[in-house]
Amino acid sequence: MNNRLVISSTIGFMCIGLTLWMGGMLYAGWFPMQGAYGYGGATLFTLGTVLLGVMAILSFFHGRTLDAVIFFGVSGLFFTLHAAMHHGIVMGAPAESGGYHAWFDCVFAVFFFYVWLGSFSSGGARMLFLLGMWLALLAGAVYHWTHVEFFIYICGYILLITALTATYISAAEIINHGNGKVVLPTGSRDA
Repeated sequence: MNNRLVISSTIGFMCIGLTLWMGGMLYAGWFPMQGAYGYGGATLFTLGTVLLGVMAILSFFHGRTLDAVIFFGVSGLFFTLHAAMHHGIVMGAPAESGGYHAWFDCVFAVFFFYVWLGSFSSGGARMLFLLGMWLALLAGAVYHWTHVEFFIYICGYILLITALTATYISAAEIINHGNGKVVLPTGSRDA
């Protein structure tokens, strides 16, 4: 396996894992949403947008098309959420914006759904990650349409599981490369 492939996959999935974990804790109700922008916004922008965008470009040039699509998609999602948080659209927005936020979540859920469909030959870990992404976004959309709090907690816990899956992929990429054999299986043909 090429060193550059390991670097882009390891750092890319690490960025996703850390950022999803920070967001998942809020949506799961572990911490209050109000006042969380300082840390959450900085994480979304630096790790989730800038660094992840760079890893997407590197993955593309190293021939890891699925990773590049995942990283570009998640980077776009995080950038949009950061911009919305920065402008006060998400945090403290009036209830009327819930329908639009639902459509936002739904559009990204559809994107990750069809990327998930395209990932069936890439191994179980990436498939599980993408499954978690579109299910979390779908739960978020249902929450914003219905305002039933159960769905935002479901979204949060799915995000936490998805964050752990991304972190596992990140660790597996570097550990498997360092050992020269598969220690942490991802089901990927490249491992």
